[in-house]
Formats: sequence, structure tokens, C-alpha cells
Amino acid sequence: MRQLSVKRKPFWKKPLFRPMAFATAMGVTAILMIYAVKTGMADFATLRMETAAVTASADSGFILKDVLVEGRENTPAEDLRAVVNLNIDQPILKVDPVILRQRVEALPWVATASVERQLPDVIHIKLNEHRPTAMWQHDGTFSLINKDGEVILTGGDDIKVFSHLPLVVGKGAPPHAQQVLAILRSEPELNKKVKAAVRVSERRWDIAMENGIFIRLPEDHPEKAWSRLAIYNKQHEIFAKNLQSVDMRLPDRILVKIEGLETIRKPLMGQDT
Repeated sequence: MRQLSVKRKPFWKKPLFRPMAFATAMGVTAILMIYAVKTGMADFATLRMETAAVTASADSGFILKDVLVEGRENTPAEDLRAVVNLNIDQPILKVDPVILRQRVEALPWVATASVERQLPDVIHIKLNEHRPTAMWQHDGTFSLINKDGEVILTGGDDIKVFSHLPLVVGKGAPPHAQQVLAILRSEPELNKKVKAAVRVSERRWDIAMENGIFIRLPEDHPEKAWSRLAIYNKQHEIFAKNLQSVDMRLPDRILVKIEGLETIRKPLMGQDT
């Protein structure tokens, strides 16, 4: 009986041969580069050697098969796809991680990014996106800002998703937003009634409440004034009254303005009128 023969793959097509072939090609390339430098032909030879190395790596199986993205939440997929702009089956060594990282970090939502080649066939992109902490209203537009007061995004329909964030208003508000928001959060019951924090003359804050009352905070020690207001409100329920504004800028008293009337001076508890 005739014995069936099994056709074997040529050794150069076996998976184990690929890294060996790639290493050999890289070694030859290195030798040629050293020779080019010594003979003064480095500038001319560099491009030729790089092309040869990329071709050798692709022939050895080092071609792009997948792009993995980690950390994407708010960055639109189509925007990321446009800046990455890679093709499946292209030589993976032709992808420059540094240049690709710079393009990715230019996207509005991306704070930092890392790009790695995972040989033989994967590009791994990790995004660290900005975290919006407040909405900033200025010149008739709305912008998202992060904890450092940096603008992430301005205008557009996508911004409406973040309408639940605290609102700060006025020129110069972003760099000081975290400070005033922390002050407002220190009195949770008052904070529930806050509509917006308005920057005044780039030096202090007015707090617009949901019922239309304005709380005028002082430039110095606004946190103490906010705490005094919380105590005063518990004692007198001032937000249940028909007020226009509550001025906290004087350290020894609260000035309450009632709609249609002049400002009324209210001494703090324990003080003489």
C-alpha cells in the first residue's frame, strides 16, 4: 500500500521563524547603518534603511491587526478615528507612537494619552480624559471647565448633557470656580437652592439663588460669610420672604433688601442695633 505523504510548510513560513527573520533583518539593518555613518552616507542611507526595516518586519508578520482604545468616555469615536487614521494590515513599525500620541492629545476631551506598539500586531491607545466639574457662561456661550479652570469644550449640542453641573458666570470665573464651589458645598442646605455663582469685577462672587435672591459675598473670607448666612437662615427662614438680595459684605451685619423697599440693616445675633 502506498503511504500518504504529508505536505509540510516551508520553514520560512512557520510562525516560529517570523521573529527569527525579523531579528536577522534588524541586525543586517543595524550593520548597514553603522557602515553608512562611518562612510559619511548616513543622511542618504537612513531613509533606505528605515524602508528596508519596515518592509522586512511586515514580511515577518509585524503588520497591524487591531487598535485597542482604553479610557474613552466622552471623546467622540469618529473624532478619535479621524486622528488615528491607521489601516489594518499596514506595517506596524510604520506607526510612530509619539506622533500618534500628539495627535490624540490635541482632541478637546483628551488631557493626556499613551500609545504603545504591542508587537506583533496591536496598537494600544490609553486616554486620560478631562473631567468636567462646572459649566461656565460667558459672552452668551456655555463652556465646560475642569477642576483647574481649563476650558474643555465650548458650545454645541453635546454640552447640554452636562447641564446638571454647577454654573459659574462672568469674566475670570473659571480659575476661581473650584474655590467658590467648595464654599457652597460646605453648607448643603443652602447649596441645594443655588442656581449660579456670578463673578463680580473679577474679585468676588454673587450667588444667584433659584428663587431669584442674590447673595453678595465679600472678597475676603467668603466662606465665613456663607456660614453666617446658613445660621441666619435657620433662625429666620429668610428665603421664605420676598427678598431681592442679602448683602454679606460687612463682617458685623447682614444687609437685607426687600423688593420695593430700601435696604434694611439686620444686626448679627448678640449685637446692639
